[in-house]
Amino acid sequence: MTPSSVTISPDVVRTIVRNTVLAMPSVRGLVDHTRTLRPRDSYKGVEVTVHGGEVRVKLHLTAAQDVSLVELGRAIQSEVQQAVQEIIGLRVSAVDVYFEDVTA
Repeated sequence: MTPSSVTISPDVVRTIVRNTVLAMPSVRGLVDHTRTLRPRDSYKGVEVTVHGGEVRVKLHLTAAQDVSLVELGRAIQSEVQQAVQEIIGLRVSAVDVYFEDVTA
């Protein structure tokens, strides 16, 4: 009998990260090459690397102008880490958040 395995595509991780981030009220959208994307657009603004059972995430986004970006960044890091670990079971080694712009 051959051993079984489960493989998680990076696209699955990107979808979980994207949905988690866009559900946060102070996040206005994801950004790719200085262009703000609507929530229904693809994975632009979310970079995911899966290596050795660990996930590293880079996010480029636009935030509301009336919030603390430091606090929002920390909240995003926490929410993304929790979602990936709970849904997929992979350890998140880093969540890098890049605020490209703020809007009303």
